[in-house]
Amino acid sequence: MRRLILEASEKEIAKIGIELSTVQHIKFLELQHVLRLDSTEFAAIGKIEFKDPAAKVDLMANGFLMEAQVLEQEKNGVYTVFMRGGPILSNVLNSVGIVEGYLFPPLNIQDGKIRISFVGNERQVGQFLEKLNQKGIRYKVVLLAEADFSLNSPLNQLTEKQRKILIAAYKHGYYDVPRKINSQQLAQKLGVVDSTLVEHLRKAEHRLLTHVLNGI
Repeated sequence: MRRLILEASEKEIAKIGIELSTVQHIKFLELQHVLRLDSTEFAAIGKIEFKDPAAKVDLMANGFLMEAQVLEQEKNGVYTVFMRGGPILSNVLNSVGIVEGYLFPPLNIQDGKIRISFVGNERQVGQFLEKLNQKGIRYKVVLLAEADFSLNSPLNQLTEKQRKILIAAYKHGYYDVPRKINSQQLAQKLGVVDSTLVEHLRKAEHRLLTHVLNGI
């Protein structure tokens, strides 16, 4: 797996339909946990700081978000917020090639620039960059290296195969209620045997639960 971090200006990002002017009252925005990204919905938890701490800003203005809920307010004026958007954001991301591969924290907006982290194999990273080039988007590559998960990250407890299958299962709706895909369908998409996929998922889930519960 490869990790790519790109930075682009407000002018360049506007070429794919993201107007940073919709968040002009925001001093800093960082998506720390991308919970869902598909053709119907985008959901994430992030940190937000407003330019004017006293101002009441509607995060759902311009239809960019369908839901925004403050989870915590820190003393320095930074908010932890749950954000959920509909097809508008998902379609924009899909239009630049984020169909295979995954958005990965951090993703932030600051000083009129956006920084995006992307994780995928060599082919997926190449396709993503090619799509940006086709759209004439100028960007700066901040990092292109092997994906190195933090030692504190639960994903670091998994093998590469377990990470790939678990993330794919989440992305394709295996954990949705009701499920959008079953194990046989997911196995077919990934080109593995159903029993092998289920075994990898169970081992991954067990390792994650062990990691989380041992920290309580």
